[in-house]
Amino acid sequence: MRKTIAALLLLAVLAGSLTACASGENSEPTVGPQPTVGTEPTVGTEPTVGAGEAADPAESGILVAYLPEESGAVAQAAEAIAGAVGGTLADLSAGGGWNLNAYAFVLLGFAAQNSALPAGVQTFLRESDLGARTIYPFVLGQGNAEDAVFVAISDLEPSALLGSSALLLTEGADAESAAAWAEGLSLAAGAAAPQAGGNNTVRTAAVTPGQSQTLYLWEEGNAPATTVYTENNGGYFDDPDFRPYLTDSPVPAGTAVKGAVLICPGGAFQFRSDQPEGVDVAEALSALGYQSFVVDYRLRPYTQQEGALDLARAVRFVRAHAQAYGIDPSDIAVMGFSAGGILSGEMLLHYDGAVDPTALDASYVPDELDRISADAAACGMIYSFYGRLSVGTTDVELLRSGDLPPTFYCYGTRDPFYDQFLANADAAEAAGVAVERLQIDGMPHGFGASGGWIPTYDAWLTEVFAAND
Repeated sequence: MRKTIAALLLLAVLAGSLTACASGENSEPTVGPQPTVGTEPTVGTEPTVGAGEAADPAESGILVAYLPEESGAVAQAAEAIAGAVGGTLADLSAGGGWNLNAYAFVLLGFAAQNSALPAGVQTFLRESDLGARTIYPFVLGQGNAEDAVFVAISDLEPSALLGSSALLLTEGADAESAAAWAEGLSLAAGAAAPQAGGNNTVRTAAVTPGQSQTLYLWEEGNAPATTVYTENNGGYFDDPDFRPYLTDSPVPAGTAVKGAVLICPGGAFQFRSDQPEGVDVAEALSALGYQSFVVDYRLRPYTQQEGALDLARAVRFVRAHAQAYGIDPSDIAVMGFSAGGILSGEMLLHYDGAVDPTALDASYVPDELDRISADAAACGMIYSFYGRLSVGTTDVELLRSGDLPPTFYCYGTRDPFYDQFLANADAAEAAGVAVERLQIDGMPHGFGASGGWIPTYDAWLTEVFAAND
């Protein structure tokens, strides 16, 4: 079935699409090959932030890139912003050679008139791999409009994500206001990791359905893996001690519970865009009656297969506690944005049902959760597809072999992967998968919870769950 939303107010929608997901994620721009399973991956080099500058990837994952102008106001604002959020400063006039692996957010400063991007900014947008990164502009000058600035940026880099707001500066604006704007974006907050101590895993914790919990997915020292990762010299978002986890967003008291949805944010397998494609979506769906769980899965250098096992583990946890969460054990859906959708597809094709993690890692020690089914009743592919990074599969027999659940595709016509979405959905349909399509005209990649698609998804998923009764 096909539906279309006309994005008549595209600018407003774009401005609301908050953090970094992925258009370089298997439904996003290519960001390089994944490491070979079973070998130690080469740890990437530290990103350069400009010609002649020392590499200095900020732990915050925030790059403050700016194009200086005569008054020095943009540079002053950039310095204040970088200080406020702990970001790395990059002077665009210093030249190219950009490697943005360490950055999920780009705060982009420049002077403009009537929302026209200066040549130096245009070059940066064209020559940098900004797919899956969220851009927040701060702009000095007259006649600029937030929506028009966002559209100008999106025209040059449709695979990037656009932040929740832009800062429009006028002559004489103080640097403190720029710092306050940056702090208000809450970019450095990140997702809350599980509390230290015992009983903080999905195997050991006591479930509290009315209160949000953040729990590690695997017991320490017993996560299935074939990748050896011992040192991060700046090329990867997570350090070697990262442990995947899930965070739930409970259905509000007084709201009828419909089922559960596990959400995988995008990020090109380089980072996770938890804010617009995770937390925001979970809050919207929980308000509609879905017990919602954001899955913070493993990223590069780990493989797509290892990340898929993280999602399967999360599904098993939710099913094991279905009664406590007030859901039917069969009413569990998975969904993902860009790379997160690809991860969901990997799990459904190869690691759902009774497939044990030892299928990938023979050294893994199974526990009681591994006896629970990892099947899902539905899959949401939000600007994503079944396949691998940047490549949607059209292998009908592969899709048929996966016995895939009903799948909801949602994508914009300006997405660089638009044609692949269509081809992948066609192949899934040919494989006997019940497919629902929602096309948003004029929308680029990375709209997150924006775009008006959630009510349509809700209606569709309600029907899918009803068919399970």
